[in-house]
Amino acid sequence: MLSLLIDTSNRPLSVALNLDGFTLAEINTTVKKTHSATVMDYIDKLFKMADMKKNDIGRIIVAKGPGSYTGVRIGVTVAKTLAYALGTELYSVSSLFVVAASCSRHGIVAPLFDARRGNVFGAVYNMKADSFTEELEPAYMSLEDLQTKLSSYDSSVILLDGQEKINTSVEDFVHAVPRISMVEQFEAALEKEDIHSLVPEYLRISEAERNWMEKNKS
Repeated sequence: MLSLLIDTSNRPLSVALNLDGFTLAEINTTVKKTHSATVMDYIDKLFKMADMKKNDIGRIIVAKGPGSYTGVRIGVTVAKTLAYALGTELYSVSSLFVVAASCSRHGIVAPLFDARRGNVFGAVYNMKADSFTEELEPAYMSLEDLQTKLSSYDSSVILLDGQEKINTSVEDFVHAVPRISMVEQFEAALEKEDIHSLVPEYLRISEAERNWMEKNKS
């Protein structure tokens, strides 16, 4: 089966074509560009590189968040639009799990994205060669709470993008960016979605929503 995989959750962008779980072509970037201006061009390039057609797709897998509000929306919208137009199945995966799968490390790993004000989007996974256990589901939390959770393990590794601005202090970490081509090794991480009902997994309300709620308190 041919799979198209898409992750535009944060500054990095990762798209791939896998055939029966093995990568045919992938494009991974960490340059600061607007994903809406590049993602479709990159997807077209994947099909040219692999000498495949979009109608060959058996399923689309998209990183559904958490991450940048705009970035997550772009990926989910593109995936839903293509799945509908091509009549193909749609699957989602946590953007945090994409990072965990991409680093090829075994044992306890904690991918995180900066969420500002001392908070992070984080999760904890026990990664094995082709399986995993979710020790802490993706959540919006303080960095302190995540570190407390990790202290209960004999050894653990924090995964984050070292080039991304982090508003909290993380001294020991492993630089990791998404390669969404890697997630098909972990079928249990993929969730089949209804095209019309899939929504991004932001894990928190936006600042605009928060300001509106504060303004309209009774």
